[in-house]
Amino acid sequence: MKILKPFFGIVCLLVFATACEEQQRGFREPPRDYEPQRAVDNDSLLSFLQTRFYNYEAYATAASNEQVIFTIDTIQGDNANKTPLSDQVEELNFRVKDNDGAYVDHTAYVLKIREGVGTAPTAADSVFVAYKGMLLNLSRFDERTNPVWFESLSVVKGFSALMPYIKSAAAPTINSDGTYAFDGFGSAAIFMPSALGYYNDSRSVPAYSPLIFAVDLFTYNTTDHDGDSVPTHLEDLDGDNYFDDDTDSDGLPNFRDDDDDNDGILTRTEYDANNDGIADDTDNDGTPDYLDKD
Repeated sequence: MKILKPFFGIVCLLVFATACEEQQRGFREPPRDYEPQRAVDNDSLLSFLQTRFYNYEAYATAASNEQVIFTIDTIQGDNANKTPLSDQVEELNFRVKDNDGAYVDHTAYVLKIREGVGTAPTAADSVFVAYKGMLLNLSRFDERTNPVWFESLSVVKGFSALMPYIKSAAAPTINSDGTYAFDGFGSAAIFMPSALGYYNDSRSVPAYSPLIFAVDLFTYNTTDHDGDSVPTHLEDLDGDNYFDDDTDSDGLPNFRDDDDDNDGILTRTEYDANNDGIADDTDNDGTPDYLDKD
């Protein structure tokens, strides 16, 4: 695949404006309880997956450097013998935090289309992707056929949750005209409940809409948002994918805080002083130095 030379910045989807802007513009309905909405969404997703198929034959015959436009159709008529999506997806369980801080389990469905020959990013990394976003009625609400950079923490939960399921391409080659060529990139799709998308935000899609994202992953960068030498994905200490851990309770989440324990010693100094790749724990109390005030 030949694409324009990428610029290494962060591009944000229109659908990822701030909550403040959303509220000012009146695009949010009062939120429903997660439990009943989860059931409604899951029924819709399962019904969709059982009666639809994707263009897997086109992917099977495509070259490893060829982008394929992801399409879905109904299993009927000439397509009656197609394999339903329900036979090809795997469940992804995700805990959604409600306004009271309680977790509500949700299920999304991941379709691995092309594995990719490289490595997979985490849900916190910056990714260089092409993608298509659709509703269950197959209307398209967003699409980028030419790859763009995204910071995974700035997008909806379901999109970032998909990233560890896709591997990147081989190292790109640079063409004589300055463009990049990617070979062996991975492709996948996620079918997600509304709580992993925009939920009660109706700015770009109807409120409470389950979503579909199909993604091609070309490359990625491991992120360290605060430059403290701790990769951002390791700053989610409780593993809930919310990245709101704040060890020193100073109002800055650890991934934005360059002194996580507020002991006056920068995290980058305490994290791995002996460069052995393991977080130091000088007093052997089970808490690494960069999180241990004493």
